[in-house]
Amino acid sequence: MRRASLIRDSDSPHGTLSVLRAGSLRLHVIEPPWRDNRRNRSCIPAGLYAVLAHRSPRFGRCLLVTGVEGRSHILVHAGNVGGDVEAGLHTHTLGCLLPGLGRDHLTVKGRVQRAVLSSRTAQRHLMAWAAGRPFELEIASCRG
Repeated sequence: MRRASLIRDSDSPHGTLSVLRAGSLRLHVIEPPWRDNRRNRSCIPAGLYAVLAHRSPRFGRCLLVTGVEGRSHILVHAGNVGGDVEAGLHTHTLGCLLPGLGRDHLTVKGRVQRAVLSSRTAQRHLMAWAAGRPFELEIASCRG
């Protein structure tokens, strides 16, 4: 089975930022910050997960990360920010992974936050690489 890797490099209230490598594809990813794997609030734990093609009523064609203990419906879909809502930041994810072509800061409702950019384009590239076939996603943590 093909494998992609997600290497996390920073974790803050603005979100967990990573680099995703899938074949020759290199994307940036933002998720919520680590909050002890809490549903709808946390990035997922480091580990090896199966990823499947999925059709979401809200996001359309996307990817589904399976096998995360205590969690379900973790998607890879377009979005830009993954801030900690309990710290007053904005988010486009409830525990999902948001790919982007780059990283920068965006102003969301008057607050400047870390973000991934060109997320819809990055999502299209990732979907083309996956080509509807399952793959393994290895996630390495920046913590410890």
